[in-house]
Amino acid sequence: MSQPDMAAALERLRQAVETSGFTRFMGTRLTRLEAGCAEIELDLRPDLTQHHGYAHGAVVGYLADTVSAWAASSVAGDVVTAEYKLNLLAPARGEMLWARGEVLRSGRRQVVVRAEVYARSGGKDTLVAAALATIVPVGGGA
Repeated sequence: MSQPDMAAALERLRQAVETSGFTRFMGTRLTRLEAGCAEIELDLRPDLTQHHGYAHGAVVGYLADTVSAWAASSVAGDVVTAEYKLNLLAPARGEMLWARGEVLRSGRRQVVVRAEVYARSGGKDTLVAAALATIVPVGGGA
């Protein structure tokens, strides 16, 4: 992907964050974006945890969904999630959660993305979830 295309992808994500109250509420930060790959992070606040003090599963799912869509957007333009499957592997506890999404295959009708979600505690990362997502382009080219 050329530099102008990545600039357009970054602008699309900036606008998506601005217009998504939920994304702003979560405090999601984009830390990496290149063709077919995205990384995001958020601080694990008490209001995002469940009764054992771990990140709520919905928060982990949100990260997997969002990073998958943002990775797909870098190659397919404007997108929406059609589905994702999430495997919770370990309790998500720590100061911060981060996720990486990588496009496995990008087609005209769908983009398949693999995502991993990590919890950072005391400088150590633990893989807490793995996901596979189908993302659908809806216009606004790459």
